[in-house]
Amino acid sequence: MRGRMQTKIRLSNLRFSLQVHLSTIFLFVVISVCLLIGAISYNYALKLTDTSTNSLLDQVNRVSVAETRALFLPAESVANLLSSNGNLGTTALKNRMQSIPALLRGLNRSENITAVFVGNQQGDFMLVRRLPADPNLAARFNAPEGTAYIVQVLERNKQQVARGYYIYVNAAMQTLRFQPREDYTTYDPRTRPWYQSATQSDETISTPPYVFFTTQEIGMTVARKGSSESPEEQFVIGVDITLGTLGNAMEQNRVTPRTESILMTTDGLIVAHPDPASVTRMGEDGKLRQTSLSDVGSPVLSLGFERFRNGGNSRLQLTQNGSVWDVSYSSVPILGDQSLILALAIPRAEMMGGLTAVMQEGMIWALGLMLASILLVLWVSRMITNPLRALQQQADDVSRFDFTHQESPTTRISDIQNLSNAIFMMKETIRRFLDISQAVAAEEDFDALMRRLLDEIIGVTKTEAGILYLTDKDGTRLVPHAGRLDANRPLDYPLSDVLLSRKKTLLARSIVDENAEGTPATATELEMLGLGGIAKAMDAAPKNLIAAPLFNRQKELVGVLLLLETDTTMDQTLIRFTEALSGSAAISLEARQLIVAQKELFESFIQMIAGAIDAKSPYTGGHCARVPELTKMLASAAHSATSGTFADFTLSNEDWEAIHVAAWLHDCGKVTTPEFVVDKATKLETIYDRIHEIRMRVEVMKREAEIAYLRDVLRDGDAPERKAAFQADLDQLDDDFAFLAKCNQGGEFTTDADIQRIKEIAAKTWTRTISDRMGVSHEELSRLENREERPVPVEEPLLADRIEHQIKRPASERFDADNPWGFKMDVPELLYNRGEIHNLTVRRGTLTEEDRYKINEHIVQTIKMLERLPFPKHLSTVPELAGGHHEKMDGTGYPKRLSKEDMSPVARMMAIADIFEALTAVDRPYKKGKTLSEALKIMGFMAKESHVDPELFNLFLTERIYEAYANKFLQPEQIDAVDPDDFRIVTPS
Repeated sequence: MRGRMQTKIRLSNLRFSLQVHLSTIFLFVVISVCLLIGAISYNYALKLTDTSTNSLLDQVNRVSVAETRALFLPAESVANLLSSNGNLGTTALKNRMQSIPALLRGLNRSENITAVFVGNQQGDFMLVRRLPADPNLAARFNAPEGTAYIVQVLERNKQQVARGYYIYVNAAMQTLRFQPREDYTTYDPRTRPWYQSATQSDETISTPPYVFFTTQEIGMTVARKGSSESPEEQFVIGVDITLGTLGNAMEQNRVTPRTESILMTTDGLIVAHPDPASVTRMGEDGKLRQTSLSDVGSPVLSLGFERFRNGGNSRLQLTQNGSVWDVSYSSVPILGDQSLILALAIPRAEMMGGLTAVMQEGMIWALGLMLASILLVLWVSRMITNPLRALQQQADDVSRFDFTHQESPTTRISDIQNLSNAIFMMKETIRRFLDISQAVAAEEDFDALMRRLLDEIIGVTKTEAGILYLTDKDGTRLVPHAGRLDANRPLDYPLSDVLLSRKKTLLARSIVDENAEGTPATATELEMLGLGGIAKAMDAAPKNLIAAPLFNRQKELVGVLLLLETDTTMDQTLIRFTEALSGSAAISLEARQLIVAQKELFESFIQMIAGAIDAKSPYTGGHCARVPELTKMLASAAHSATSGTFADFTLSNEDWEAIHVAAWLHDCGKVTTPEFVVDKATKLETIYDRIHEIRMRVEVMKREAEIAYLRDVLRDGDAPERKAAFQADLDQLDDDFAFLAKCNQGGEFTTDADIQRIKEIAAKTWTRTISDRMGVSHEELSRLENREERPVPVEEPLLADRIEHQIKRPASERFDADNPWGFKMDVPELLYNRGEIHNLTVRRGTLTEEDRYKINEHIVQTIKMLERLPFPKHLSTVPELAGGHHEKMDGTGYPKRLSKEDMSPVARMMAIADIFEALTAVDRPYKKGKTLSEALKIMGFMAKESHVDPELFNLFLTERIYEAYANKFLQPEQIDAVDPDDFRIVTPS
């Protein structure tokens, strides 16, 4: 039951198109009419076939009867005529022989008469026959050449002794041969059926068909008793007629190729057949017999004959092997009460052959007409439904927001045309709404957005001009931000602000009512809006004004949309439509204002971070601001290149934004770098310069030397040599400190001899009398606990690398080789190594390995910080751009050891900008700014060694970017004469 219900539900949900419904109805009507006409025509054809068949059978029967009668009439006439010839009844042979011409005349009366003969009461017999034309039959008579007739004579004497002979005569009745025939003597005419029947009747009789003894043909004998004066002279005239011509006539009169016709006796013995071989057959006794109907092989006639003999109709319709036959049995009277049966069987299919052809032709015409009607129906239904289907397609397109098909279908059906126009207008309206949304989404510039928004609104409302007012920051006035004419033309007219305090203006009224308002464009109204002369700027003077307030989602006034139209009729539909558009426009403006505000906020954060980095160290005050300028100069040059390596290099607005953000934040990781490392001016400097500790220790050592000297003087007296030694010690300490102080500055390269002397000086001692654990921080105390505390006083070396100087690196600042950022830097074991000897023996500069890594680590922190930010898609390259300015083209840079192929062009540009800015900066603590030639020379070496991109460096030279930068940021004394060709790098083409 559930299955039936589900099936019923599915069937009830079936839906078909209007074309299917119309086509089905029309096709049903057309096909029904055609089938009805076909059925009527077919029924009429069947009746016509029956009538035609019956008429044809009647005609065939009449013809057959006539032909049969025509066959028997000459024989009957001959028999009647010769029966009155008394000479034929005489027993005298001579008299009978004289009657041969009379017999010949009777023989020649008809081709169907094969023999004329006479037999008498004495048993005499004389027969005249024509020599058969069939050579096989003629050969049986052994006739001499020229024989035309054969006279067969049989005579008996009074003793009934018979003598037979053949007389062969020619056409002139001349005897050619006389041939006795002993085999002929057995023949006795008196015993033959024809003789016996004739003697018993006074009328001309005919025998049943039988096989002629001599010719082996089927025939009949027509006989009549002759007129005689005495019984002894009684004779019978006989005429043999062959029925083979009836078979020929049947063949000639065949109605159709498969028509079966048989002339037979009432017992079913074949008398005539279109096929002569089917008339006789050889019996088991070797004698030729008549063929019966069952032997002919005609199942249809046999079946019908059985029904006919059993009292059935003479006209039958039988089916045999799938074929329908019209069968007829009719009686053919001969002589007396003798009659034959003519059987006919005509295939209905052949009988209807011509009619079938006509019917087929009619059916073809009918089918053609039906096909034409079907095509016409399909065409008409398509003409009706095509516009509907097109409208459905347009509705589907609208549901998919596909507005590529702009044409509206046309039709002569007014209802459909009205629907088409309505859908077209609906689609255009929705498309315009979407165009406005797309315009808002695609336009990045706020001013351009307002112009585009106003153009779209003017286009969709079909007005002539429009002005977009926005509220000022104070919310006291409406400021015109865009004025446009139709066809995307600018409104060339000076627009003025509209005070919101003027309540009588159309703009103020619409704001108060919070609805779109329309009013005639009177001179007073235009003057209040500052549009008194706007007619000159428009193609025609405005007739109506429509104002729609723009509120954001917080119901705060954003602005007012003012439309001007030249149509004299105020259309309320247009006002409502404008009101609907104003809501979308307000949201669009609000969204864009929010985006602009967000960008401004984001930009302020960028500036704040960069400013904080520069403010953190007085020695890099302008680095974060100068690198973006230099990077943009180089990027602009590459973007403008029309030939060379950068001919295909282009930058979109989004790319420029990414460059801007990346350049300003390229050193944002420096916020994590301690100032004492960034600003480390001496080797011993941390938060303060520890050279002062060394100075104090030397001072202590000098005091200790002086105390020792004075003690010696008190004990042993003052001796010149002792004083000289004391002074020498003091001088040595001063010299040692001076040497250490010089090494601390890091201005010169520290040699191996210098390192050896530092170590020798470090070995000198001084006496500490106070515990070094007193007053220190908890963290430092924890480091001191790793070293055994010695009781004071204790001698301490002047310089030392103590265990508390080694600050361990936390696990969080380490990363594995397969780290997620791809960093490939050698991380020092210690976070800081503040050992005094370790720092003073730095060979170049003031930074230890740990210090240098800490400074370089800013790029690691930059990448980590930037990758944690949820940048939008168009800014997703910022971490890569900002984090690659310390990479080298040969893959030896840091932090990822990227090669040139791994870096984007902009990242390579930023590397050049960072280096050039660093070389020419005048605010570094450890060096002075280079001149242009010095900086370019250094960068030329770096380009040759693949530290920077040679092609970008050549572009830097060719476009004289260094010169533009120098004029803006460098000191005058740094700008010296430069020939860019002196530094250009030859790159492989």
